[in-house]
Amino acid sequence: MRCAHTGLLRSVLLVLVWQLFSGCAGPLPVNNYYSLATVDATDFEIHNMARLDVSLGVGPLSVPDYLKRPQIATRLAENRYKFEDSQRWAGLIEQDMLAVITSNLGLMLSTDKVAAFPWLNFFKPDYRIAIDVLQFDSALDGDAVFKARWSISDATGRELLASGKSDLRTTLQQSSYAALVQAESELLERFSMELAGQLQQLAD
Repeated sequence: MRCAHTGLLRSVLLVLVWQLFSGCAGPLPVNNYYSLATVDATDFEIHNMARLDVSLGVGPLSVPDYLKRPQIATRLAENRYKFEDSQRWAGLIEQDMLAVITSNLGLMLSTDKVAAFPWLNFFKPDYRIAIDVLQFDSALDGDAVFKARWSISDATGRELLASGKSDLRTTLQQSSYAALVQAESELLERFSMELAGQLQQLAD
């Protein structure tokens, strides 16, 4: 009986100690989750791009290793970054970027025949677009930056039709993560416009 009482007393003390330290620590921080935004269809008529009657395969898309984490990267200097645990992407950033660019191209070129890599076997794209992202980050008190190399190949993926490098930036409207995500979404819209223009030239 004495052992049983001793064990019970020890359990009660452990619970009290845990409650004490939990109260001192305060509430756990709340995580914020973000995703990139696609082009707003209601505002896109201003671009006046012609319909492209071809099928597009977008991807693969690669990103630098520093982006392969859930925390959003903020740039402190040219080669220094900060990752805030409470500010996170809702999914994998490379998949989010690929989905946004694919959706943007479909809207910009007025076509439903567009698919992100890896596409299903029955889908046979007329053009394949590969994207190698070199930089995609922002300074909360400065600019958002997007740099990438891209290439467009034929249906087989063996003939290179066009290639180039994009270097885009825009200033954040305010110092916040919501403004950061908005600015980075705008950069993807501008990059999508560049690709759409190249595709129209190839299809003419």
